[in-house]
Amino acid sequence: MLFNTFVFLIFFLTVYVFFLIFGVLAKKYKWALRAQNLWLLAASYFFYGWWEWFFLTLIVTSTLVDYISAIGIENSKTQLRRKLFLALSIIANLGLLFTMKYFDFFSSSLVASFNQISLLFGGTALQSNTIFTIQHIVLPVGISFYTFQTMSYTIDVYRGQIKAERDFFDFALFVNYFPQLVAGPIERAIDLLPQLKKPKFPTIEGVQLAIWDILLGYFMKVYVADNLANYIDQVFLGGKGLYLANPGIIATIDGSQIFVACLGLLMQVYCDFAGYSFIALGTSRLLGVTLTVNFETPEFSRNPIEFWNRWHITLNRWFRDYVYFSLGGSKFGKVKQLRNLFLIFVVSGFWHGANWTFVFWGIIQGVYTVFYVAFLSPKTKETEENPKFSFRNLFTGTLSRISIYVLVALSGVAFRSYDANMMILYFQKVFSIWEWTALPANGIKAALPLFEEMFRLTLPLFILDGISYFKKDRYWFYKQHYSLQAFIFIFIGFLILIRGIFGKEVIYFAF
Repeated sequence: MLFNTFVFLIFFLTVYVFFLIFGVLAKKYKWALRAQNLWLLAASYFFYGWWEWFFLTLIVTSTLVDYISAIGIENSKTQLRRKLFLALSIIANLGLLFTMKYFDFFSSSLVASFNQISLLFGGTALQSNTIFTIQHIVLPVGISFYTFQTMSYTIDVYRGQIKAERDFFDFALFVNYFPQLVAGPIERAIDLLPQLKKPKFPTIEGVQLAIWDILLGYFMKVYVADNLANYIDQVFLGGKGLYLANPGIIATIDGSQIFVACLGLLMQVYCDFAGYSFIALGTSRLLGVTLTVNFETPEFSRNPIEFWNRWHITLNRWFRDYVYFSLGGSKFGKVKQLRNLFLIFVVSGFWHGANWTFVFWGIIQGVYTVFYVAFLSPKTKETEENPKFSFRNLFTGTLSRISIYVLVALSGVAFRSYDANMMILYFQKVFSIWEWTALPANGIKAALPLFEEMFRLTLPLFILDGISYFKKDRYWFYKQHYSLQAFIFIFIGFLILIRGIFGKEVIYFAF
């Protein structure tokens, strides 16, 4: 079920009516709190099962394994038994993730390598219908998110940072909580579980913030991201099937078109994912539960470290807490710190998808970040959060923000390409001489008109995000005059209604 559909509206209103009734009763009766959580759990299973009911078996399996593992860790008297239960959780979750997400990738690579060796020695290649080749396993929605969330829980129990949850249904709600189930944020049990275990009811302030979160989320998703997709799909093609059926199309694309499309692609992915996350944040606020903000205006970042501290915050926090620190972090010298940083980005690339293009995308981000930390990062922390205005600071700040945006955007060639051949060709075109005069031949807008169309779409968001970034306050307009508040709400709502595209899936569902 998608947030940006009429079905979800009916679903949420139905869930919300009974949720509020149980919330009122929970202030007096303990059974109402249990009923409220069971109701949310049933709604969450229904929400997830809307796509494919069979996949509920996977999330239930993950829930059972981690519930048992955490209690086993806490009850174990020896370190060996604690490690065995932790290993059970990690192996089960990663095994589930690997099978559903990466098996097709590795089986395809293995079959291709076997065929090359077999043909080299005069043998025969395996055919697509060979009994030994198992491919095209369907990827369950959200599996990368909930497996990481449940693993973080058992690791935290193992580290003694949180007690094992004894109430199975409350733990199941933590795993399956529908606002953040399929696209994050990836919540820590120490943050989310205590909120789920107490009576939940929205506050006036929470409703006020929720309205803006939901409105902003829909604006970013259905207006900015889904309209940008119409332009970007012309350059990167609308799907892998189209690319495979017409491999010659990409040869007609010019480097200037690819460059401009990459600038738009970064905003598309940001608005698509962050928009969905803000809808989740607002929906959860209406349920009286505060989720972690997953994006904080990353397009205004001045360096790679700041960018990744503002982009998909909960995933980067997960890699930092459970991989980077486990590798030693920065404890063992600069060289090992840089190695650990680089490995984090390679793993992050692999997390994004079962394709070598994603691995290469992660390598690019690792190179950017390692180079910055090694040669450009300040030796000491800045003592002033808001340095005094000067034209020099204005110039260097603007230049650094544009540079980071362009560098991250260009890596989108790897992120969006369907295979290595397409990625290599597009990179070659971007870094070769652009044929401006031949652009109309492929039926796609020339680079400058394409840029103008995308810039008009994104300009309102750049203004809103820019004010939020420099004021360090996402809800700054609530402190302004009512007339300005009304104008912002009406203007954004108007754009959503007249140009919003509803019903399109979220890009990160594929990850």
